[in-house]
Amino acid sequence: MIQAWAKNSKTIRLLFGAAMVVIFAWAGGWKKAEPWIAHLDQKIYDLRLTQTPAQPEERIVIVDVDEKSLAEQGRWPWPRNDIAALIDHLSDAKVLAFDVVFADRVQDEKNSLQLERSLRSANVVLGYYFSSESVARQTGVLPPPFGSSVLAPGTQVTHWTGYGANLPQLGAAAKAQGFFNPIPDSDGVVRSLPLLAEYQGQLYESLALTTLKLYLNVDRMVLRADELILLSDSSHPNLRTTLPLSKGLSLMVPFRKGQGASGGNFKYYSASEVLAGKIARKNFAGKIVLVGSSAPGLTDLRATPLSETFPGVEVHASAIRGVLNHALKVRSEFGHAVGLLCLMSLGTLLAVLLAFGGGLGILAAGVLAMATQWSAVSLAFSNADLVVPVAASLTMTLVLCLGNLVLGYFTEGRKRAQIVDLFGEYLSPEVVNRLASDPSQSRQQISQTREITVLFCDIRGFTKISETMDPQILSEYLNEYLTGMTEAIHQTTGTVDKYIGDAVMAFWGAPLDDHGHAAHAVEAALKMQVVAEQLSKSFVVRGLPPLSIGIGIHTGRARVGDMGSKLRRVYTAIGDTVNLASRLESLTKYFETSILVSEATMQAVPALEFIELDSVLVQGRSERVVIYAPAQTYYANPANTRERQPVQLSLVA
Repeated sequence: MIQAWAKNSKTIRLLFGAAMVVIFAWAGGWKKAEPWIAHLDQKIYDLRLTQTPAQPEERIVIVDVDEKSLAEQGRWPWPRNDIAALIDHLSDAKVLAFDVVFADRVQDEKNSLQLERSLRSANVVLGYYFSSESVARQTGVLPPPFGSSVLAPGTQVTHWTGYGANLPQLGAAAKAQGFFNPIPDSDGVVRSLPLLAEYQGQLYESLALTTLKLYLNVDRMVLRADELILLSDSSHPNLRTTLPLSKGLSLMVPFRKGQGASGGNFKYYSASEVLAGKIARKNFAGKIVLVGSSAPGLTDLRATPLSETFPGVEVHASAIRGVLNHALKVRSEFGHAVGLLCLMSLGTLLAVLLAFGGGLGILAAGVLAMATQWSAVSLAFSNADLVVPVAASLTMTLVLCLGNLVLGYFTEGRKRAQIVDLFGEYLSPEVVNRLASDPSQSRQQISQTREITVLFCDIRGFTKISETMDPQILSEYLNEYLTGMTEAIHQTTGTVDKYIGDAVMAFWGAPLDDHGHAAHAVEAALKMQVVAEQLSKSFVVRGLPPLSIGIGIHTGRARVGDMGSKLRRVYTAIGDTVNLASRLESLTKYFETSILVSEATMQAVPALEFIELDSVLVQGRSERVVIYAPAQTYYANPANTRERQPVQLSLVA
């Protein structure tokens, strides 16, 4: 099965890439992302927020009902006269918003009237909450709605079935009211605040939105599908603030590092110190003052990207700061569409590129693709304030890289192993490595007819030598000779076809294409002659017979490939070209020269000087075969200059 895969490895990898693009495009969400993808995107978004440094905001102050305040003033809720005194001390604030609800009736009517008077004397926003319990409960009285919930088609909004509001007289005394419900994401983390919510067909404003309206002197709002426009003064229509809306008519909260009194983002004052008059009123003048609690016992701690125990009042403060500083991020259908488009475009490109890449190329492309994606969405986040989901795209890139590496191992790796197994005995290690690194260069799968140059080399007088030598010594003699000849062949990128006793057959031009195969064969022959002379001197010194060789070379067309029976196959060359090269080698004895080449080989090596020796008749050929010797070997032996008679060669079919 692996061998079948190896034949179509690129097609398989292309199909794998295409399948991954479709799967992750679906997982990333044609309409809604799969939960695990959405969870990864949430964590990536959180990571970005945790890298955003704290920044002091002077326009917003938090009065904290902390543990110190509870220890000094007693358990919550505090007496109404204490709340009234707190409001009076904070009345210089531009807006005073309570992240608490006053829904409990008290017996002391005098204190209640005092609280009502204090509420009327300041710009106070009271908070309330919505609920969606199975048994709907309504306590207190809701404020007037923003308007009916007739929204653009496809607009999402949170729906509620119950509420817990302030006592009617307190709600009427306050300047405005707003709900303070956060809407956690699927993992329970608060990342956004709804600006508007629906109850019984009417839209109601949040605490943050109502506070902003009073602070900015907004007298009119325009709701669109993707934004809420706050118009500050009808006589100055250019004074407007635009709030980009995320899903559910919500506002992404631009959290920054740090939280609470020591976080560095907002100035915190303990509520008990404010009541005791220890904090000067000027610290609140003209500012937005939010009253809330960081005490664990009052259960107003929220899980946010920064902490699992983040003060709820600071969530509202962070949202308001984002509006005032025009630093709001948007998680919208547009950002989702951008992410999906990038995923499909990049995925298609990677699917094609990785299918044709090697291991290092795949790793490099994967790292570059992931770095590019991360940089692009980071720029969109920081410069365009757009939250683009990237988890599906990053995961797809990782899977594509790993998948192509694995498939490459089983397909291209298998091809390389086959090539090494097939050619390891025939070629030099360098050539084998070239074939293994690019299997497409090899044509061993199917035999084919192509032009090659064939060389035969033989030891002269080997029969006599073998009769006079000990078999063990003869074996060593042959091994040294064959090693020297093979090294010379490999140095010129030749293929050693076989050893036939003392004879060596080699060819050039296969399996690698070699346009200079004839020149390389002649070069190898000259090297082999030099090696033979060196070996001969070494043998004589050791008391062994001298070494003399003859080499025949012919260039022509032959059948080359992986051939043999079902039981044993070899990579070889067959045909008339092989036979003629063998016969030329046998003629070296008659012409007393070490190297003979055919006319075809001579013509293919114009850079080298050859001496024409004779023409011979070959059985099956109508014309004589002209034979040549390299000039440098011919002139090395003066005896080669004598006249020769034509020789009749009989070739074996």
